[in-house]
Parts: sequence; structure tokens; C-alpha cells
Amino acid sequence: MSLSNERRALLAFALSMILFVAYDVLYLGPHMKKEKERREAAALVQAQPENTAPHTDSSATTPSGGNATTAPPPALAAADSLQEQPEKLIIVASPLYEYTLSSRGAEIVSARLLRYETNGAPVELIAGGKSWSGRRMLAASLVSETGTMPLDGISFDVSSGNAQLTDSARVMLTGDKPVDIVFRAQTPTGVIERTYRFRGDHYDFDTSIRVADAVLPGAENVSLTFGPGIGPTERSIADDQMAFKGSVMLGEEFHRKRPTAFGRDKVEHYKGTLNWASLQTKYFLAAFYPEEPTRAEIDMTGNKQAHQITQTVTVPMKTAASELKETMHVFMGPMDYKLLASIGIGLERDVEMGWRVIRPVSSAVLWSMQKLYHVIPNYGIVVIIISVLTKVLFYRLTHKSFKSMKQMQELQPRLQAIKEKYGDDKRRVSEETMRLYKEMGVNPLGGCLPMVLQMPVFVALFNVFRYTIELRGAPFVGWINDLSQQDVLFHLPVTLPLIGNNFSLLPLLMGVAMFAQSKLGQSPTGQTSTAVPPGFNTMLPIVFTFLFYKMPSGLVIYWIINTVMSVAQQYYIHKSHNEESAAVAVAPVAPKKSGRGGRRN
Repeated sequence: MSLSNERRALLAFALSMILFVAYDVLYLGPHMKKEKERREAAALVQAQPENTAPHTDSSATTPSGGNATTAPPPALAAADSLQEQPEKLIIVASPLYEYTLSSRGAEIVSARLLRYETNGAPVELIAGGKSWSGRRMLAASLVSETGTMPLDGISFDVSSGNAQLTDSARVMLTGDKPVDIVFRAQTPTGVIERTYRFRGDHYDFDTSIRVADAVLPGAENVSLTFGPGIGPTERSIADDQMAFKGSVMLGEEFHRKRPTAFGRDKVEHYKGTLNWASLQTKYFLAAFYPEEPTRAEIDMTGNKQAHQITQTVTVPMKTAASELKETMHVFMGPMDYKLLASIGIGLERDVEMGWRVIRPVSSAVLWSMQKLYHVIPNYGIVVIIISVLTKVLFYRLTHKSFKSMKQMQELQPRLQAIKEKYGDDKRRVSEETMRLYKEMGVNPLGGCLPMVLQMPVFVALFNVFRYTIELRGAPFVGWINDLSQQDVLFHLPVTLPLIGNNFSLLPLLMGVAMFAQSKLGQSPTGQTSTAVPPGFNTMLPIVFTFLFYKMPSGLVIYWIINTVMSVAQQYYIHKSHNEESAAVAVAPVAPKKSGRGGRRN
């Protein structure tokens, strides 16, 4: 039986109301109730005397479904009693990094990468100071069905080997020998122990937790948080923030979010078999991954306005006798494709290599760059060589493309005459046009098809030159001292729209090259000059100049080399074509012969 439009609309409205009510009853109501209980519990904790207040205000919760005025579990009260000890900061340093760990919560309060610099100082992957999320890096919480016990406020005793570590103690690491930093707290109901295992020549390390099951009865899971997330590490903060992302790999499902994706809903919840979870900037990465894939729940939190993003990962703990244990691996370091691939869990997927079909090409380009750099230790020259090799590789394709465009330009008057002759008879216009193409031996797709075939390589080059960490801080010549940044020849006395106060020479040279290219008969988009509006070929180089003005200098160098070689190739094609045309025009016409023996009629 068919339904009228009115009945369909009524049915759709009824189904929408049912779904809305179900959502409210089954999800929104319980969620709001838990959130209310959390806020009331947090207010109760803040009302305690100052010397027993927990380190962070974001965590303590009452048992799910309980009354906010109920006393906290004994384990939580015991943990609060361990807050009276003064905080001790322990520095762990190697040739690669310097971490500052706190005895309060056994968390990382700052992380610096010593082999990478920004403005003359080591990169701060985790900056010290107040956390926007209220929690520090690797803050942990025990989770049971009846409640959550944060470890943020607990003061731990700290040791390494057989030695107790005091405030400002410095642990130096060299080579691949592992060194353990052990945080231990004795509560009335049992021991809580957190251990970090570092190696001096690795960016990845282990963090484990061991807790007596009586500390929080019924505890089954542990939550670890990225805390404040990772902040901008580049001189161009705006450019770096555009690359901020949070990613989760659950089985075969890959989830990625940018801070700009978080609007009214500031938390995304994921559940599945965890391979890894990560946060990234343009060039650096922080990631959690278990010893083997395990079930997990992940809360990804973002702040659109402040360009901030963080994650909390909850995984089950293993039971051994009367203890609970869990170990997670952590990586905090550069977005080095080869380094991430060596971990063997697919973290290299976070490196910007383009769409799946383009990633093999990007990997090949990156591999070529790294091999060339071993021979020629200047990435500026390497970029030029890659640009030249790419142009040589596609020489025949571009030659056919430019030649076809030239032929199409010469046919434009005849094509226009066909349109004027047959007017609105589109079928006849199409037939006569195809006949002309066949007669002149011209392929109408000959100009764009080679360009389409080259696009995956161009996109791959763009991704590699823009995002590869190999170009970060790499000098070229003269004022070009960082191929990952805009080239700045000098500073202007005023700030101009779209440009700022930096004067960059490379984008201007690129604009001149593109203008020369358009004057030779082809616009930078590959369209013939007669097929575009008047002035388009003049405006496009100007638009590209502004578009590339603040781009990394390595990318602009590639575009300049590619455009200059295209201009040279076009000039050669035009010259050869004109010479061929002139030769045909002056060639004598042979007399026609008729009959046998060559006799004339």
C-alpha cells in the first residue's frame, strides 16, 4: 500500500520523536546524572582543608549512582593522606630528550627534545606550567564499577636502582641500557607503584602501574591521559596549529580529529581493540600503545577556539595474586617516517603522506631524498635534484601535452567558425569538430591527460616537502636557513595584509616564472589562453604568489624549478613547432603524375 506525502511526513515525524525520547532516556539522562554527581563530588573535594586538596580539580568522582555527600572510598581517603609531602621534581636526560617528572602523581610535567630547536632553544613538546585540561602528561586513575580513584594528588617516594632521589635530582642516560625510575606510595590498604623505564637512545619508553587490589576494591581498569596535550613547537604557531590532530587506531578502524572538528560536543568517545592512540603537531608526535592490542575506551577532548586537543585512554589491568598490573608504551618524539615504521604498529600512518593511493609515491620520494642526502648533505640541493629528476621523468608526457595545447590553440579559429556556421545545431557542431580533430590528427584530451597522470606525483611531492621533518631546520644558502619555514630576506617597517611584515624573495621569483609560463601560451592550470577569460593568465600568477608567500621555502623552491623547466620546455616546443610550420609553408609542391611511365595528361 502506497503512502501519501502527508502520511510519509507524519511517519517520519513520529519516528524522529521516538528516537529523540530513546536518546534522552537511554543516554542523555544517565550521562547528565553522572556529570552532575561528578561536579558535586569535585565541589566536595575542593571544600576540604587546603593541605589535603588534591593536585588537580578535574578528577575525583563519587561512586556511580551514589549520593554526592557519601564519604569517599577508604582507598581514596588513604590516598589523600599522602599529599602532605612536598613535591619533588626529577630530571631524566639523555642525548635525545630531557623529561621532568613529579613525585606528585608520578607524572611528566615537561618534555624537551634536545636534537630539535625552535628559536635557538630545544623543542618543548610538553611545556611546564598549568595544564589547560587540569591534568598532566601520563596522569593515571584507577577505575572500578563503583568509582574512579585519581592518583594525581598522591606524593610518591622516588628511587632509581638502590638510590632514593631527592628534589632536582638528575638521572643521566646513555646508550641502550634501560634505567628504571620507580615511584612508590604505601597506603593503609596496600602499595601503589608506578615505574618508568627509559633508554638513552630511544624516544619510546615504558610506563607501568602496580597496585594492591585492596587499594580500590573492584578496580579493573586504569586510565592514562595525554594531560595538556602537546603544544605548538614551530616559529609559525598558526601554521603548526593547522596540523594539530588526535588519532586512534582501533583494529582496522582509523579515527582522526582536528581541534576544529570540536564544536558544541567537546568530547568524542571511542571503544574497540586499541592498537595505538596519538596526538601530533606538524613535526612531532606523542603516542600510547599497549604491549599487544587490547580492548580500550578513549575519550578525545578538543577545544576549537584554542586549538587544543587531548585524549584519555582506559585499558584493563592484569590480575596477579593480590595485585593489579598494566604496562603501556609511550612515544614522544619526531614525526620521522622511518623511525615510526620501525616500531611496527603502524604509527607511521600519522605522517602526512596524502591519500592511500598517493602514499606509496610519497614514500618513494622521501626514500629518494634520504638517499641523496647521504651523498649531498644539503636538502636544498636535494630538493632541486628531485625537482629536475621529476621533470625529466615526465618529459615525454609534458612534451606531448604542450604540443597538443599548441595545436589546439591553432585550431581555435576553425573551431569558432564551425560554431558560427552551424549555430544551435549541437549535433552537427560536434560531428564537424570531431571530423576536424581527425583530419588534423589532434587529440582534444592530449593536453590534460598527461597532466592528470602526473598529479599523484605532484601531490606526493607537495606533502613530502611540506610535512617531512627532514627539511625542518635544514639550511640551503644565504638567507634561506630553514627549508621548512618561509624565507625571510628582511623585515618590512609595516605589516601588510596577506603578507605580514616579512619580505620573501622566493615567492616573487615563482610568480615571475609563472607569468612567463602563461605568456608562452599555457596558464599554470594547463588551460590554453583562448579557453580562459581575459586577464585570467595574468591574475593567476599573482594569486599563486600570495598563496605561496608564507609556504615553506623548500616547497617554493620545488615549484620555481618545476615552473622554470616548464618554461624552457614550452619555449623549445614553440620554437620547433614554428620552424616546422615555416618549413611546410615554403616546401615546393611536387607535380602530379598520371598514367604509366609518368606521362602527363
